[in-house]
Amino acid sequence: MLREVSKDYITSAKPNASFSINTGSDSNYYQLKLPYQITYEFCSGTEEDDYMNSITFSEDESFYARDSFQGHDKAFHDHPLHFHDYYEIMIVLSGTVTQRIEDIDYKYPAGTCCLINRGIRHAENFDTESSILFVGLSTSMIGELLTVAEHSSFHSEKDFMKSNLYSFIISDLDNPDRKAYLDMIPAFAKATGFEQLKNLSTEMLNTMMFPHFGSSYKMRSLLSELLYFISSTDNYHCTEVEMGMGNDQLLFSRVEHLMTERNGRVTRSELEKVLNYSGDYLNRIVNKFTGMCLYDYGMTFCLRKAAMDLVNTKESISSIAQNLQFSNRTHFYSLFEKQYHMTPKEYRAKHISP
Repeated sequence: MLREVSKDYITSAKPNASFSINTGSDSNYYQLKLPYQITYEFCSGTEEDDYMNSITFSEDESFYARDSFQGHDKAFHDHPLHFHDYYEIMIVLSGTVTQRIEDIDYKYPAGTCCLINRGIRHAENFDTESSILFVGLSTSMIGELLTVAEHSSFHSEKDFMKSNLYSFIISDLDNPDRKAYLDMIPAFAKATGFEQLKNLSTEMLNTMMFPHFGSSYKMRSLLSELLYFISSTDNYHCTEVEMGMGNDQLLFSRVEHLMTERNGRVTRSELEKVLNYSGDYLNRIVNKFTGMCLYDYGMTFCLRKAAMDLVNTKESISSIAQNLQFSNRTHFYSLFEKQYHMTPKEYRAKHISP
């Protein structure tokens, strides 16, 4: 049964809660008492008449809390840092959220996710109207889900064990004090991926709100689906972030992933939409790490793909240029020669064994 509690309930230790909290001088430590916990948070904004709703579900107990900004306008965009003894997946369902990792702020727009391990101090802060789903997984729950995958009779189910997410968790289980997390941004190719993720999130919430016979098994299935979905390179680009990687470096990594996916054919407006940064700022970030502008940086991926196709396929040079969206053959030849100091024909002849 869902019951309403005060905000203080969520920020203090309660013996019958699904988790306990130990408060410290600079951060709180959360301990999850049950296999998993689902929390949905909605923030209407950051003005004095705005509010935040939080609803938490577990197999043992569920509770709801509501608070307003009136009288403490930093309540939900200046959270104290916390860390925990479980893994936490944050899914931004709408709006934009700032994730503070230790002492660095990272921006997460709708559709992005991150997997926080047990050693990272962090806090999620609302800047605009936003909604988030948090999925807390205990180490025992993680072990249970991974064991099922490892011993599955379906060969394709074992593909999950080749993912960066699986490797990260396996490594992290052996290093509980490690300070690292996974950053995930949606792939361009999966245009419907975000809707699938939202539907999966809704199904988890509905299952927890209206449990019946078989719901505990269904939740394990849904949690497995979630892990598989966000681990798939068809759906998400994943970056393992170690402490010391600044916001600029992570943002550059995101740009690099998207450029790789599209062979450099990404417009400034597309990057702005996906990453929620201005094109001018993204251009400065790319220049900072490469010395190039966004367009020139994108061309390096495009020409790299052209070089690979010259060696690995029998496509004509004209066809390769067209596939990479070059409408002007002379322009393609000029850029290729500038990059590789030879014509495409000479490059193919040099790199293909007789």
